[in-house]
Amino acid sequence: MDIQLGAMLHVYKGEWGLPTIDFECLRALCLLRFTRCPMDVETNANPLRSGAGKLPYLQIGNDKFVGYTQIKRVLDLEGYPIDAHLNTKQKHLSATYANWVFTNLHGYYHYFLYGEPFNFDKTTRGLYAKRTPFPFNFYYPSTYQREACDVLQVMASFDVNDKLDKHESEYLVLNAKKCVNLLSRKLGRKVWFFGDTYSEFDAIVYSYLAIIFKITLPNNPLQAHIKACQNLVNFINRITKDIFRNEGYSSTKLTKASNGTDSHLTHSEHKFLESDCSTKIVAGVGALLAMGAFAAWRGIYNQLTTRSSTDYDGIDYDDDDAEEGLE
Repeated sequence: MDIQLGAMLHVYKGEWGLPTIDFECLRALCLLRFTRCPMDVETNANPLRSGAGKLPYLQIGNDKFVGYTQIKRVLDLEGYPIDAHLNTKQKHLSATYANWVFTNLHGYYHYFLYGEPFNFDKTTRGLYAKRTPFPFNFYYPSTYQREACDVLQVMASFDVNDKLDKHESEYLVLNAKKCVNLLSRKLGRKVWFFGDTYSEFDAIVYSYLAIIFKITLPNNPLQAHIKACQNLVNFINRITKDIFRNEGYSSTKLTKASNGTDSHLTHSEHKFLESDCSTKIVAGVGALLAMGAFAAWRGIYNQLTTRSSTDYDGIDYDDDDAEEGLE
């Protein structure tokens, strides 16, 4: 098996300027881009073709490797280990820190993206539905909600199917904020968490924080907390811009409205406004020409009626009668 020939990583298409909307897909992409593994990426992927109904998956020939763990194992065997540049102590620390971040952020991620009913119905369901082929897009996003239910029963001891007032999410928010604070202190002014060298830990932190920070959810208390940690914001933006500069995607574009304020418009909406503006201009010009022609006609008409006024007995006639008199 040669990873450089016919290899394809299948992930969900991105949003908010990120290369993908999904945590597992994003950290798999980090494996590729951090190690500069020469592999193609397919973002219009069908999760049902993976054999497990999940993304990401790596396909090499007829072989499919589903999920981050299997993909990482293949890359390690093929000579692209993400922690190759770390010393033994740093490798152990990377694994330990990764488990700690998982404990504190995984529950928050699953609850506020998939478990919180309003967030899921207004945002997350649509994100996954648009990236899943018909007719599976009607039910497939709910599989993530069911998975979140299992995760939260273990990590937060409540059921997302219960009434909203029984969702004890404060515990998740508190732990997530503490985790972000410690991550900010650990990163400090460094480029990567272990200095000048990337690691799997960087990929994991970026994948959690980038999605939580960038996603537009109705309820996302950690978003503002991340924003207050400028070094983490710089960390997210730098990787997004430098590592994924050619893969980031956003369905909305920031444009300037006529009154000088910013507004978010989709590409199709922007085109519609452009065409609508053009239509108004053409209609305005046409109206001016019509008004000019009408005014000219009225001028000629008035002149003719003035000249012929002596032929009439002073009685006011209707326009139709006047036109017949002109004939």
